[in-house]
Amino acid sequence: MAKLLNDIANQDWDAEVLVIDGAVTAATEALASQFECLYVQSNRGRGLQVRCGIEKARWDMCLVLHADSSVNRAMSTELRVLSQMEPVWGRFDIEIQGLGLIAWSMNFRSRLTKICTGDQAMFFHKDLLDEVGGFPDLPLMEDVEISKRLKASAGKSFVALRATVGTSPRRWRQNGVIRTVLAMWIYRLRYFMGVDSQDLYRSYYRLKSL
Repeated sequence: MAKLLNDIANQDWDAEVLVIDGAVTAATEALASQFECLYVQSNRGRGLQVRCGIEKARWDMCLVLHADSSVNRAMSTELRVLSQMEPVWGRFDIEIQGLGLIAWSMNFRSRLTKICTGDQAMFFHKDLLDEVGGFPDLPLMEDVEISKRLKASAGKSFVALRATVGTSPRRWRQNGVIRTVLAMWIYRLRYFMGVDSQDLYRSYYRLKSL
């Protein structure tokens, strides 16, 4: 996270930066203070943390970044232009070091289906989120669920930006590319078939309870 916050500071992003901490650690709070960010405590859960951050944000356009994301000035420029237009939602193209084909396929699929992943740095105008009841506080598949809701209510407002956001290849290298791709699609298929998000979460993290 330190690298992400440092990049945002050095690239002069014109943005309000919030750090949402699901673990609630002194180190994360200190890091947020060092970079003059708003530190927000939250219970664990990806969807819950994002929802908490969006509700605390004062700006109408919200960009969601994971701690291992890599940003650049092109992203800031494109987002600034969008914030001055009609309410939109969408994501950036993703870049994964050494995994160009995987990144290309993810970008192509989401551009075609309007279903995004959190790694693609999703952004939302608050007005559009309000129309679908806010960001879903699901522990897993929160990115798929909000994409489905916004696609149904504001499909024409979807924007897939060509500027790239970087993400760590660590998960892919640890688990293997084929295994990771298969796991992603299996979990998505189970979710679309109606399996509860909390059950998927317990399976994904091999937990007996949340």
